[in-house]
Amino acid sequence: MRAVFALLSGCMALKRPEKPHLIMLVLDDVGWADVGYHGSNFPTPNIDSLVKSGVELDRMYAMPQCSPTRSSIMTGRWAWTIGMQHWSTILPGSAAGIPSDAMTLGEVMQKAGYDTHAIGKWHLGYSSKAQMPTSRGFNSYLGYLQGQTDYYNRTVPSCAPAVCFYRANCKGTFHRPLCSETKTSPLGIDAASLDFWDGEQPIRTDFGRYTEDAYMSRFKEILAAQNASTKPLFLYFAQQLLHIPLQLPSDPKHAEACRHVRGGSAEVNRTVLCAMASRLDEFMGEMVSLLKGAGMYENSLIWAFSDNGGMTQWSDMFPASASSNFPLRGGKTTLFEGGVRTPSFIFGGALPATARGSKRRELLHAVDICTITGSQVTARSELPLNIAMNRDLSATAIPAFGRGWSEANYTAVIQWPYKLILGEPFIANLMGLPSDKDRGGWWGVEEYSYTPPPDSEKKLGAWLYNIDQDEGEHNNLAEQLPEVVANITQRVTGWWFSNSKSGYRRPQLNIPRLLSNPMLQNWTWGPFAHLGHSADGSTDASTDSSVSLLV
Repeated sequence: MRAVFALLSGCMALKRPEKPHLIMLVLDDVGWADVGYHGSNFPTPNIDSLVKSGVELDRMYAMPQCSPTRSSIMTGRWAWTIGMQHWSTILPGSAAGIPSDAMTLGEVMQKAGYDTHAIGKWHLGYSSKAQMPTSRGFNSYLGYLQGQTDYYNRTVPSCAPAVCFYRANCKGTFHRPLCSETKTSPLGIDAASLDFWDGEQPIRTDFGRYTEDAYMSRFKEILAAQNASTKPLFLYFAQQLLHIPLQLPSDPKHAEACRHVRGGSAEVNRTVLCAMASRLDEFMGEMVSLLKGAGMYENSLIWAFSDNGGMTQWSDMFPASASSNFPLRGGKTTLFEGGVRTPSFIFGGALPATARGSKRRELLHAVDICTITGSQVTARSELPLNIAMNRDLSATAIPAFGRGWSEANYTAVIQWPYKLILGEPFIANLMGLPSDKDRGGWWGVEEYSYTPPPDSEKKLGAWLYNIDQDEGEHNNLAEQLPEVVANITQRVTGWWFSNSKSGYRRPQLNIPRLLSNPMLQNWTWGPFAHLGHSADGSTDASTDSSVSLLV
């Protein structure tokens, strides 16, 4: 699949006399049961209608967290071949990101003659301007660089009581990563720092407006400019919804539409998440209407999918969320189906009539864009979901050569119909965050009921499921089918870990750098490599030894 993105425009050109407009719509943390067409109690009529008239991708897979998935989307390469397979996502202040030797989708589409733009979440590196979207193939960019930002004030805490990234931002006692009393910045408590950008410039004048409204304003500007363009449009639209923080949209109609939805806690509330899903659904309808109004819809193809499963209520406190992936097990950060099997569909006027209203059940992944959009799906029986070994696994990707360091961990591979998870299936208590529920349980839809894993479930270090017959992953077959476990394990160790041709690469160092402290840049999360220039003007943020005392 190395040439997936390079062939994308060619594949689509075969379907139309002119190149179609392409929109890659990356949704954030949308759970399997957070959409109506999967039995949710969330009101998503626009999404449901678009799925019904488009192509539903029933076996679309992603990585268990956002940065790894987004790196696969943007490069067409497995995350573990570019060092992006972290226990966590890219941390604020980290120098990790898409390597310079990996061509991005934006760069490829520019070369294919497209006018390229990006809106929304980046989360693929920002330590230098060379890592930002406008340096990686996009003519314009509006959005945020971290994994999240506040929907109204566009800030991300740099020192919260539970996770303080910088000792200097802690006013009280600091016991990493805890801070007894955090500093208040000009932007708010917990050393709040700005993260909202127009190209390479931070935006300080748009506070108080729900970010979704700002994204739609930029979308309208792009469509208006397209009327004078001779090039087709490629838009990477990385939605902020439904990611935390859970914040009600400004229009009360969305909360009203979700009065019937219950579950969660005061802070991690499923009713609020439902209102956010209602706003996302409204966006889908607005996007189609705007494309039609601009005369572009009939020659447009839109591919929507969530970057991972929905974040569940594993805690009553932030950073948990309130998604349901039912009947799938687990959620975001886990290798269970609820963490890696995601809602996905394709729609638009450029979609061939013969494909409309269909459901595809082939195994697909974020790296498979060309085969999907070209309606020529390459059949696969094997799908690696994550490849990692103990040596490389920590929150920071600092190698640990302890006992069993060469063993596979947090690794999952599908060899149809079996799926094998080796080692730990999910992150437990990362950075000491409180966990009230086992992330490997099931969260239902009605009343958001929780079912924990059975006490009888053995912790074997190998989790084998027949996901064709048991998509909810209730029955671990590892003891009954040891030969299947052995065969898939040999595939992991004999190919991915041992063969240089597999392309496996250790994860990049993922540590907040001291120079990245937003306090040094007017309380703004922005490029920081230039702050470390030596006397001769050289710098290398990826090898800078100045790291935060968080880790």
